[in-house]
Amino acid sequence: MRTLWRGNSSAAARQGMSSLELLVAFSLLVTAMASTVPLYVRHQRLLSESRRERVALEELANVAERIQAGGGVDLSTLEPSETARRRLPGVALSVDSEPTQLGERVLLSLSWNDAGRRDHPLTLAVWLPTRAASAADRAKEVQP
Repeated sequence: MRTLWRGNSSAAARQGMSSLELLVAFSLLVTAMASTVPLYVRHQRLLSESRRERVALEELANVAERIQAGGGVDLSTLEPSETARRRLPGVALSVDSEPTQLGERVLLSLSWNDAGRRDHPLTLAVWLPTRAASAADRAKEVQP
């Protein structure tokens, strides 16, 4: 067979990488890392904030269930649970109640030491029937 072109060019004979190629590859790698590391850090912060919010929502739901279950819960003595105290730094539970025509509205607010959570606490409203209306409803349920 006959070879059409058999040149001894320096590009064909060269093996390995030049320092310019290495510099370009390194700069691309540094640029990619510089753009992804802040995203990773922000993602970790968002995960920890969402975990805290989930714990806070569960705490509010548990307190609301205790209030609605009755049993003579004194609203002034309600405090966050041990789990909430352990997982939410500086947690504070506030309870406000106000009578309305439909019943008593209890507003539960939970705040903790996190960015913006002291100014904007998580809030949950619980509606309790008035005592006179709930007694009348129970009397109607008993009678056939």
